[in-house]
Amino acid sequence: MSIQTAPATSAAIVHVDPNALILEANVRSDVELDAEFVASIRDYGVLVPVLVHQVEEGLRVRAGQRRTLGAIAAGRETIPALIVEGDDGEARRLIEQWSENHHRRALSTGDEADAFQQLALLGLSASQIARRTHAKKERVTAALKVGSSKVARAAAEQYAITLDQAAVIAEFEDDAEVVEALTIAAVDEPETFAHVAQRARDDRAQEVARAALVEDLTAKGLTVVDGRVDLTELYDLAGGDGRGMSTEEHETCPARAAFVTTNWKGELAVVYGCTSPDENGHTRRWGSAPLTEEEEEAAKEEKRAERRHVIETNAAWRSAETVRREWLTAFAKRKSAPANATAFVVSALTNAATVGTLDDSTRERGNALARSFLGITEVEGRYASGAAFKGVVEKVSGQRAQMIALVVILAAIEESTSVQTWRSPSLCVAAYFTALRSWGYHLSEVEAQMIPADDGV
Repeated sequence: MSIQTAPATSAAIVHVDPNALILEANVRSDVELDAEFVASIRDYGVLVPVLVHQVEEGLRVRAGQRRTLGAIAAGRETIPALIVEGDDGEARRLIEQWSENHHRRALSTGDEADAFQQLALLGLSASQIARRTHAKKERVTAALKVGSSKVARAAAEQYAITLDQAAVIAEFEDDAEVVEALTIAAVDEPETFAHVAQRARDDRAQEVARAALVEDLTAKGLTVVDGRVDLTELYDLAGGDGRGMSTEEHETCPARAAFVTTNWKGELAVVYGCTSPDENGHTRRWGSAPLTEEEEEAAKEEKRAERRHVIETNAAWRSAETVRREWLTAFAKRKSAPANATAFVVSALTNAATVGTLDDSTRERGNALARSFLGITEVEGRYASGAAFKGVVEKVSGQRAQMIALVVILAAIEESTSVQTWRSPSLCVAAYFTALRSWGYHLSEVEAQMIPADDGV
């Protein structure tokens, strides 16, 4: 039985029907009742009593509005309530609510990781912990990763970083340089964190693949040089047919060498050559005036620097592309387009270059990237994409349809970009990245270079 009256002369804990409590103005402008919160109350009830006081109409909630509403949503018959004395002044009640909410300290990232780690040590799996705490499994998994990493735990305890950021730091706990870069990004420039993390992942994967390739080349008896200019490519040496020398023709040369690089797709590639072509009797295919030793070294260093810049910028572009496309996938889920999207669409559809790009995306690829962003998967053949889009658009609101149109244009432009884009960005590309930035996407350093300096912020 619910209790609705009690003496106001002393504090007392009673169990009351949450539906019968009186709720009025609260300092919380938005009482968010997330599914996990309601599920927790459904399973365990309200663990901390709400504060109420007696008025003529019944019991009025002084502090605990969210718990009360959560209990109603969860279908709880009663909740604990502490009846306290006090005047019914609006100012005092709001001050008490503010004090309760303002001074309540949420679990820190480290505390949350510790709590889930303790549950794991008690034998609970990540799925069991998620089910019993009503936390998302992804969050539990991240917390367990942080809890098992001394480096991530230390970062979480020392700095105000999120659980997801700490979990990424745990990925690289064996690389102090990356941990430092991630921590600085998380603390000082959190908007760059995703870019820094993705670049670190890409670099690590590249290093692992390169090490395996170098080991294989070394096992075959080749000297692996650090730079392309440290060897003369076989293509530049005369072979038996007067063309470039083949690897078979160079097989017995003691100065066989190789340089590991990346091609335009970002894949590892091997350049074969010779470190001492003149000493080993090879003929160069191209005649040129001899350089002094100093001139030759200066020319080599210039080529090394140029190559380093290309490799570094290409790698930065590929990492940024991964982050950008993840952001676009989330952006594509919006119910309506941003306020200035119509102007962007009109500009795109009246620009010959953009229209050509859109046409290529439709005819050659069946709007594959747009379908990926929008989750349209059941399409057989590129020419069936039009029907697929029509079927989707017919089922959504006008605002959502406008958003889909925007995504199709954005995806077409995105498909046209590559590591070649940064070398000579077009006005179309500049407008594209300017729009993404205005809609909340944080540009990486290489992406920011796509926008003319006088258009930057």
